Amino acid sequence: LRILLRERFPDVLEDLLAVGCTTMSTTNALGEPQPGDDDLAVLVVRRTTLEWVLRRAVQRQPGVEVRTGVAVAGLDGTRGTGGGPAVVTGVRLDGGGVVPADAVVVAGGRRSPLPSWLAELGVEIDETIRESGLVYVSRWYRWPEGPQALADPKLGGDLRFVKYLGVPGDGETLSVTLAVPSADAELRSALADGDRFDLACRLLPGPDRFFRSGPLEPLTDVKAMGGLLNRLRRFVDADGRPVALGVHAVGDAHTCTNPLYGRGCSLAAVQAVLLADAFADHGGDAEARGRAYEAACDAQVEPWFHASVEMDKGGADPSGSENPAARAMAAVLVAAATDAVLGRAMVRLWNLLATPADLATDPAVAARMAEVLANPDAYPLPPPEGPTREE
Repeated sequence: LRILLRERFPDVLEDLLAVGCTTMSTTNALGEPQPGDDDLAVLVVRRTTLEWVLRRAVQRQPGVEVRTGVAVAGLDGTRGTGGGPAVVTGVRLDGGGVVPADAVVVAGGRRSPLPSWLAELGVEIDETIRESGLVYVSRWYRWPEGPQALADPKLGGDLRFVKYLGVPGDGETLSVTLAVPSADAELRSALADGDRFDLACRLLPGPDRFFRSGPLEPLTDVKAMGGLLNRLRRFVDADGRPVALGVHAVGDAHTCTNPLYGRGCSLAAVQAVLLADAFADHGGDAEARGRAYEAACDAQVEPWFHASVEMDKGGADPSGSENPAARAMAAVLVAAATDAVLGRAMVRLWNLLATPADLATDPAVAARMAEVLANPDAYPLPPPEGPTREE
């Protein structure tokens, strides 16, 4: 996301930094700085601050009208005939009225009613859904020390019965998220209580650092979120032809991944740019534009759906698995904590700059990984750290 903003929307990046967003290196533990390390720094900013700055940037654009408090009831258009695609010509407003449009972009999030809107025009969307099996609870705090006191942008782990992640934000804020299996109602109920949530954070290696200097100021109650699924929607047929013309989905309305991995904002921004490029290249040719956009999504977004599904299957931390392949991967992760080549490769992977396939074909990465796999005992797993479920 930061690289995309830097290259395509430098004014937005400047605005973010002006209102308190900071950047944080992810390569401090990987030896001497190397060319390209600047690309591996991450933004430290709340989602709300990011969206506020984006909204202001949109409102500065000539010809843009933002209608607040106006709901869309569905798509306006014509059904496909003779096996042809439906054609969308605008949106119907809740309470009556139509806004005509040459193209409609739907960015309504993972709960967007877009499939049902398209069904009204006779279009069925192919969906692939993989549940994560998790529910998470989060709480926001004010942290007077600020994110500059941290060496790592994210402090998390996976104890099997709970995954956890502490993330600093702008304006002396931070959040902690605890994800538990959907079936563990007892633990989920306990963590819904603010005092118990704080006690749990004090036991978890990483988030405990926030609480060492005394109680933090809670900014919210404990907030729960369910429906943490991975979902891929296809808006073209087997031949790559759009099933509906004049409408495009962006972000979670198109493809969503388990939000615990923090990929949603970045992937949505990537899709927005892919769609803008498709408009620039194909203009009013709705079919060519749709083909180009969906092909680009296949190449640049879909791999992260599959990666998230695999991470959910094996757990974000493979060290507890008895599977030999997973244990071998755990040795690679141990080496990556301090190895200049593998460490930077993992940072590129976590930050969506390289897919697993990209890393597998990188000669330097493949050679270093082969060295580790040839002698995995040289990279012993650290002893488990953290509380038991009973604690």
